[in-house]
Amino acid sequence: MKITQKIVNKIEGEANLKIYGEDIVDFVEIEFWQYRGIENYLVGRHYMDALVINPRICGICGHSHLLASAKVIEQAFGLEVSKKAEILRDITVGLEIIQNHLKWFYVTLFPTRIKDRKFMFKGLDIAREASKIIALIAGQFPHNSYIVPGGVTCDLTNLEVFKIKDMLKHLKENIEKNIVDENGNSEDLETFFEDLPKEIGKSLGRFLVLGNNLYFETNGDITKIDEEKNSSLSKNVFYKNRLVEVGSLARNLFNEKVREKYEIYSDSIYTRVFSRIYEVYLVIDYLLKIVNDIDVLEPSYIKYNKKSGKGKIAIEAPRGSLIHEIEIDDEVIRKYNIIVPTQFNLSSSSKENPSAAQAAMMGEKTEYIDTIFKCFDICAVCVSH
Repeated sequence: MKITQKIVNKIEGEANLKIYGEDIVDFVEIEFWQYRGIENYLVGRHYMDALVINPRICGICGHSHLLASAKVIEQAFGLEVSKKAEILRDITVGLEIIQNHLKWFYVTLFPTRIKDRKFMFKGLDIAREASKIIALIAGQFPHNSYIVPGGVTCDLTNLEVFKIKDMLKHLKENIEKNIVDENGNSEDLETFFEDLPKEIGKSLGRFLVLGNNLYFETNGDITKIDEEKNSSLSKNVFYKNRLVEVGSLARNLFNEKVREKYEIYSDSIYTRVFSRIYEVYLVIDYLLKIVNDIDVLEPSYIKYNKKSGKGKIAIEAPRGSLIHEIEIDDEVIRKYNIIVPTQFNLSSSSKENPSAAQAAMMGEKTEYIDTIFKCFDICAVCVSH
């Protein structure tokens, strides 16, 4: 059987695919050969260092790593935060999801089928709007550190809240006009699929949601997660000894529009891409609702006096469920473990027990491999943490 080596880039790093089969894919091995050892680097350092180091894992979803770092420390110490702090965290992480999805669709996925830079610039222009709102709240984007254990460091005035509302409203109008409307209609999405079969890329049909930030609801138990080394430098991730899919499709299956696509196309590439594009609308719509609940008189930060503890939490990041685990002894990190969404979706298992991405590529024409692979919105640098 013919075996083809293919290096896939423009995925926040790169991955190597070992493709078995000539015209039709029989099996695919997924390899990540980068390693940075951030978890080991954290051991022996003060727990607050995690708030500066972990966001540098990724230039796209670093804000999610910041939130996860703060929340796992809060669980370890038994801390609570104010409603205002929760809302501000949701707004900035929600905006990160929006800008991530736009960059993924227009910069990473779109060029696999259509080579026209006007789409790239269009996506980047709107993503830039989302980043500006994050910067207004957090001070800068990317790599801010405004989320801390106990709350947030910003203390907004009423004028700043009004400005944020206005910017969110303008962003929503721009999204509805140029990306996707409330009914899920997207001209660019249909353009992308003009010469691409909508039924390809069907996968496992097993979905997991572990985070409950924003409007997302968990359907799983974080204690049932296990990791296993594979043939490269990444690790496979199992839920109750089974490989699953995480991400926009998993956490939006309850939505009527997403469910309609799923009933027609199952977990194909079209449903997966639609759910991610439509999530852009769903998130901005949600943010415009919760911003009205900000009470500037509430505390932004609640002081605490804790030094030791253990925590393990999950949040929903742009690409799916993100897990952080920590052990702290007298303010020093003794253990840190991170499981990223791409590990779930791109585990490299066997032909008999494939991961979501492996299953999606098996049985399809080799000409579609690049597009199917990238429809999972891969982050190689997160995997290489």
